Amino acid sequence: MQRIEWLFNRRLVALTLGLLVVAGLSAIQTLPRAEDPHLIARMATVLAPFPGATPEQVEALVARPIENELRTISEIQVLESTSRQGIAVISLELEDAVVDVAPVWSRVRDKLGDIAPTLPTGVQTPELLDDRGYAFSMVAALRWTLDSSPNPQLMERYAERLEDQFRRVAGTEYTHLFGVAGEQVEVMVDPLELNALGLSVGQLAAAIEASDGRRTAGEVVTQGHRLTVGLSGEFDTLDRLRDVDVAIRQGQTVRLGEIAELRRGVQDPPAAMALLNGERAVFVGARMAPGQRIDVWVERAQQQLMAFADELPVGLDVEVVFEQASYTNQRLSDVASSLLIGLVLVVAILFLSMGWRSAITVGLAIPATALLTLAFFKPLGIDIHQMSITGIIVALGLMVDNAIVMTNALRERFLQGDSVIAATRDALRHLAVPLLASTLTTILAFMPIVLMPGPAGEFVGPLALAVIVALVSSYLVSLLLVPALSPMLLASVAKKPSGSQDNVIKRGFRGAVRSSLRHPVAAMIITLCVPVSGIALMPTLDVAFFPPADRDQFHIEVRLPPASSIANTAALADEAVTLIRELPGIKRVSAFIGESAPMMYYNVLTNEDNNPAFLHLIVDAESLAVTNQRVPMLQQVLDQHFPQAQSVVRKYEQGPPFKAPIELRVYGDDLDILSSLGLELANLMHQLPQVTHVRAGMQRDLPRLTLDIDQTALHDAGLTPQRLAEQVGAALSGQSAGMLLEDTQQLPVRVRYVGEWRTDAEQLAALRLVSDGVAEGLPLAAVAEVSLTPAWSVITRRNAERVQLVQGYLVADALPAVSMAQLEDALQNALNAGEIHLPSGYRIETGGEAAERSEAVGNLLASVILLVIAMVATVVLAFNSFRRAAIVFIAGAQAMGMGIVALLLSGHAFGFVIIVGIMGLVGVAINATIIIIAAFDDDEAARQGDIDAMLAVISGPTSRHIISTTITTFAGLIPLMMAAGGLWPPFAQTVGFGLLLATLVSFFFTPALYRLWVARASSSIGSKHAVAGNAI
Repeated sequence: MQRIEWLFNRRLVALTLGLLVVAGLSAIQTLPRAEDPHLIARMATVLAPFPGATPEQVEALVARPIENELRTISEIQVLESTSRQGIAVISLELEDAVVDVAPVWSRVRDKLGDIAPTLPTGVQTPELLDDRGYAFSMVAALRWTLDSSPNPQLMERYAERLEDQFRRVAGTEYTHLFGVAGEQVEVMVDPLELNALGLSVGQLAAAIEASDGRRTAGEVVTQGHRLTVGLSGEFDTLDRLRDVDVAIRQGQTVRLGEIAELRRGVQDPPAAMALLNGERAVFVGARMAPGQRIDVWVERAQQQLMAFADELPVGLDVEVVFEQASYTNQRLSDVASSLLIGLVLVVAILFLSMGWRSAITVGLAIPATALLTLAFFKPLGIDIHQMSITGIIVALGLMVDNAIVMTNALRERFLQGDSVIAATRDALRHLAVPLLASTLTTILAFMPIVLMPGPAGEFVGPLALAVIVALVSSYLVSLLLVPALSPMLLASVAKKPSGSQDNVIKRGFRGAVRSSLRHPVAAMIITLCVPVSGIALMPTLDVAFFPPADRDQFHIEVRLPPASSIANTAALADEAVTLIRELPGIKRVSAFIGESAPMMYYNVLTNEDNNPAFLHLIVDAESLAVTNQRVPMLQQVLDQHFPQAQSVVRKYEQGPPFKAPIELRVYGDDLDILSSLGLELANLMHQLPQVTHVRAGMQRDLPRLTLDIDQTALHDAGLTPQRLAEQVGAALSGQSAGMLLEDTQQLPVRVRYVGEWRTDAEQLAALRLVSDGVAEGLPLAAVAEVSLTPAWSVITRRNAERVQLVQGYLVADALPAVSMAQLEDALQNALNAGEIHLPSGYRIETGGEAAERSEAVGNLLASVILLVIAMVATVVLAFNSFRRAAIVFIAGAQAMGMGIVALLLSGHAFGFVIIVGIMGLVGVAINATIIIIAAFDDDEAARQGDIDAMLAVISGPTSRHIISTTITTFAGLIPLMMAAGGLWPPFAQTVGFGLLLATLVSFFFTPALYRLWVARASSSIGSKHAVAGNAI
């Protein structure tokens, strides 16, 4: 072995400690901070408006062509389209393996650009929204404070100014406005007067747009200059619009102002609306770019907000309704407190179990390891958030493992009278490889979590990566720093080890171990009863994915009948906000009408666009306790007060998002069959005890005015169905007529009929049509009969197939897996009994939480086999023995069973974080087993199976090491066991109590199996060699 004297250079030790402190503290100050890990936004939405089109037309003419174009992009895993009245909403989800999403979204934009010219006339350019996948860092609201009617135009103008202010904040990535009704210039015409002039709405709109001078007319290129030729007369004021000359019959012209009323205002009906505590508001969301400290960014944004607030006119006020920094600081404060408490408990236990000299040595190794771990975070791209800090907490007990082993080894050698150099050299020679093997096997146990792709892996992966970094740091500290500290703290230890006195507990422990060594088979059978019973009882456990988030905020999704107008939805919103605000403990209610709310939590789906029948409420409570009380109560209250709507009160969820807790997808072609199957499955789902609401989307529940055309009369009038549709559509929805450029604002100009013609269904038959064959025009009733018929409100497709989505929502805190299991049993019984008939070519698959959980577990297990092989190879190479490796992995399997027993005793559900915890538990158990086997191998008599020698090994430093490691790891997890919420207590209790139970394997099963397999084999080989020697 090379010279190691440099380890004991005190200046070098001091310099190393100083560098560790600086590197660790610098990392704390500079590392990006967030509440939760950064999940890659693999979801995006394509919006393709087709005003006036039915869902069937939208599906056939817009959704399917776009789907076929986008399906050529192999990275797209899921492609769902929703065709509603006048719009196609196409949701995209990329493969979990995609890490860099920007190139894929760029290709999607290219494909949309290619398909756009081929879409029918009237389809607006498809728009890709790929920037909604992350939560906003701050959301502010501009609200109206006067008693007079709100001025939406003024609010929207100032909201745009605030958006500009947020963009100026260093580190801002994205901003967006919510509750914007949409400002425009309306050219209001009377249909009778317009018809008398021989004009249609479309013709008038075309005449206006043609009069806009905002065009270029080429360039004049001289020898030394290029001069652009422009036109005067662009639309920049309402007066300029009024002066537009419109050609009518017989070569005459008329001023636009003489035949139309022009006004600037908001869209009618508005595209979207928003309320803050019942008052009209416009919300501005701003998001920080990744890789920064959220607390620093929010402070900058608030400074800009304060400066902006001073410039607001009377009647407007700005209020911050959400900022991420407070949640992040609270979460990190809670986790840091848990870390500090765990550290204190660990050091206290070390003092009691190892004596003050050894405790100080190991105690100094803990902060050194933690600081080195934080220093590694930056190059590895790990941010500070609840997962990474919790990873350090989980590793707290593991951090001391290597340090304890090295400290005990040095201490024992000092007691035997070895010099510092000799003791250190001997300890490093004996322990470097076993400690490396145990560290690597524990690392490999956590590696499947790190390598797991997809949202679940990105959520829990930083925890496992932090544990791995801590383990590597611990190994380096134990081999370099602990020996360096030994001359100062351990070398002067008394010749007689402290704490060596016998006592009842030690005598009982030694007696139990001796008995297990004398009767190894019986000891193994008895020990196996515990883990085997755990594995046998595993099917009785409730299954979960991730628990709800611990948050003083929740949201409510309200869906009205598809034909509901935005005015009807706004009226319900006003009542609902008033009702909710009257409840004690409610601080704020934000309502978003016609669109999804700003994303204030990382996994909320925001895909409701241009939906007048949708209302999204964000409720801020005073505490988590209030949230837990109000969510179930509000579900009942809203159902009673608004029976005409479907209200779903939901807590925020952890982990990957899903549309509904339980979901069935029915695939097929015929809409009527899909509708019938959807109703049957919805009825089946509604009978489940935990279900509150059920949705079966594709139904004929949208009233439609159908024009039954008289083809002969239409032909005699000189019209075609296409011209008829254009005129009716332009008259009711209006027709675009260019843009008005006012300063930096572009306002769309729209020609439309006056209100009573657009809002009274009975007036439709009297609508005047412009015809080449009839000079004075003719009423719509002359060529078509108006009738009211039911129509499809929505048509949904998934991966190029029609699909009926049947979704169920549950009472608060109910486990979706339980309801899903009940639903699957009920469905199978219904299919067997013939109550539900599934025609040929139709199939049903599971969605919701169950699908996400299944995908996440599959991703986790995908790399397990390769890593198990790597782990086996590591152990076999470390021991050069298959028997010893088998003992190690049998112990690991038993640790899994011990974890299940701990979970059964705790009463928690078997969630995804439990899988993560058990994998870590297996790694720790394997680590302990490796240490025990290495200790036996290091003692000649123990290796031969001598009971007294094996007992001495187990009850000596080895037992102290395992007990100390187990108790310190358990103590480090105590704060997480006692924490609020449902994420960490089940995890910590399963790992902590599983570790305590795993000591049975370490002290009774492993020594017994070693004596049966390894020691007897060694004795047999030794006897053969002795016989051969005598013969010679």
